[in-house]
Amino acid sequence: MGRQRSFDTDHAIEQAMLLFWERGYQAASMADLSAVMGLNPPSIYAAFGNKQALFERCAAHYAQHFAAYAPRALDEEVTAAKALCRLVSEAIKAFSAEETPKGCLLVSAATNCGKGSTGAQDLLAGYRQASESIIADRIRRGIEESDMPASTEPDLLAKYVAVLFQGLAAQARDGATADEWHGVAEFALGHIEGSL
Repeated sequence: MGRQRSFDTDHAIEQAMLLFWERGYQAASMADLSAVMGLNPPSIYAAFGNKQALFERCAAHYAQHFAAYAPRALDEEVTAAKALCRLVSEAIKAFSAEETPKGCLLVSAATNCGKGSTGAQDLLAGYRQASESIIADRIRRGIEESDMPASTEPDLLAKYVAVLFQGLAAQARDGATADEWHGVAEFALGHIEGSL
């Protein structure tokens, strides 16, 4: 009979997630992960598998807890335009929070990875593509419910919002302020509400 784990799995995943978020997948070494998680490498491997598997758990934790504002914004607002504006506004708030690293883990954590880290890059690309798809679906719903113009191209507009999202995340890492981002977001999204 194996020995029971004597650590808080959720806490360990969150600490690893914060490190990946701050440094990126490649730069977060197993020694660094061991230090922040309070576990020796053999315990990490036993509990979570390899670094890639741990990163997958961390990305899922981020999506479920730190990026949960996205599906809420898209589901709860009565029009697609309001949903998109809320989505970007809440992203700005999340990207600039004082208690977490700046930007978005799903955007930045695998940007400087080498050839040996394609799994991490593919994983995050999948999350970003899924996000773009749900944005496009919300726009399609807006067209069906006549709160967006019939001429709107859902996939193109979703791509536009995704590019804005990723740009804001990169700007966050560079130290831009939330006030600056709100001005950019209003400029970028203004024609959406103005066209209705």
